Amino acid sequence: SSDVCSSDLLTGLGEAFSWLRQRYQHVQVQLIEGLMSRVLPRLRDGTLDIAVVATDVGDLRGDEFHRRVLRQVPQAVVVREGHPMLSRPNARALCELEWILTQPLAPERQPQLHAMFDRAGVSPPQSVVVCETLAAMTLLRHSNAVSVMPIPLLGHPETRGLQAVPKRVLQPADIEVLLLHRPDVPLTPAAEFFAHCLTSVSR
Repeated sequence: SSDVCSSDLLTGLGEAFSWLRQRYQHVQVQLIEGLMSRVLPRLRDGTLDIAVVATDVGDLRGDEFHRRVLRQVPQAVVVREGHPMLSRPNARALCELEWILTQPLAPERQPQLHAMFDRAGVSPPQSVVVCETLAAMTLLRHSNAVSVMPIPLLGHPETRGLQAVPKRVLQPADIEVLLLHRPDVPLTPAAEFFAHCLTSVSR
């Protein structure tokens, strides 16, 4: 069997899985979406073989996990289509709205996001909802909330109804998409091949 967890697999997953199935037709695969707070403990206890995570560039330090950089991805501040901020974008007004993020907005947890607000000369938002990615997309479509999202995800069916705010207003830093696994536990042949497929489709 092969277990993989991902917080950023909407792009490239289908192609990588198709390649896996061509070589390993009968291997059992479990795909789980989850945030870093869920992923890392499961990598540690061995219930996951590999994980694909999106994180601020340089944010994941130390040598606890073997890391492969799949890609570096630009981000955008996003709102629903028709949002009032699209016709008159304003950094201060955006920060007064509710934000939807995948982890708490604390300086030690999201330093690059705090740096974005500093560069714009505005205070970070006070109202933040923390949830997983698919829930965040749903909430964004049905509210005036704001979020930050990898630009390659925009235009996919999962992100329908969402639109980027012009970058001159707030400019989020790039993120890295990393493939992680424990260096002390050899990957199964199927997991190693799937990791290779994910690396290939990310180039």
